Amino acid sequence: MTSDLTPPSAALFDLTGRRALVTGASRGIGQAIAIALVRQGAHVVGFARSKEGLDETASLAAEAAGTFNSLALDLRSPEAIEESVAYAARSAGGIDILVNNAADDHESSIEDTELAVWERVLELNLQSCWLMTKAASAYLRDGGGKVINIASVLGLAAMRNDSAYIAAKHGLVGVTRSVALEWARRGVQVNAIAPGYVETAMLPDLQADENVARYIRRQVPMGRWAQPEEFAGPAVFLASDASNYMTGQVLVVDGGLMAQV
Repeated sequence: MTSDLTPPSAALFDLTGRRALVTGASRGIGQAIAIALVRQGAHVVGFARSKEGLDETASLAAEAAGTFNSLALDLRSPEAIEESVAYAARSAGGIDILVNNAADDHESSIEDTELAVWERVLELNLQSCWLMTKAASAYLRDGGGKVINIASVLGLAAMRNDSAYIAAKHGLVGVTRSVALEWARRGVQVNAIAPGYVETAMLPDLQADENVARYIRRQVPMGRWAQPEEFAGPAVFLASDASNYMTGQVLVVDGGLMAQV
């Protein structure tokens, strides 16, 4: 007789044969998630602007159980998104998992933020995610699917001098919850991951200034920055059958940062 304390079978997290699309797969969190999905047996198509970075991801995933293919494109182009999602679906035979990860930031006061900067940040961090989800909807709803939006703790709280990024991430949390409700009875789960401070190329200034980096470490209860690879587990969980009754949720992965707010 199986005990109630028996750990869940590894089969719950098996992604063999699943077709995944990951944006921002050339570096950081997106690269770590793409590799993790491939290692669990998924066939992953990665999108990013950097062909060199995508080639690096392919090399790192070369010995994994699944496969990795890629397409270099600018996710700020609605036309490119629609065409590329259709291409990815054709090449992989469908789309079961969509990870909207591509992002950019620009820290400045509202007075010093140009309209062009505001538009650029929202186009990549929010609009591209909405367009990717819309373009992939027909494939995701064909027998069920998973959408994972990489939001931020700044989609749940705020700070000074980052209004464009914070607006975009708050919007992405809203899109996550809204689309989750739309698709709740269609067998599709839509969730988000909210990272805290992560050592990625998107935050070089914060990491380069040791005083700032030390201050951030003091604010995080675990006393350190996250590494991109630490988001692989949460992403595999949300992409797998282990999360089939979870939708419209924001999974906070921040070293305890938000627990003290």
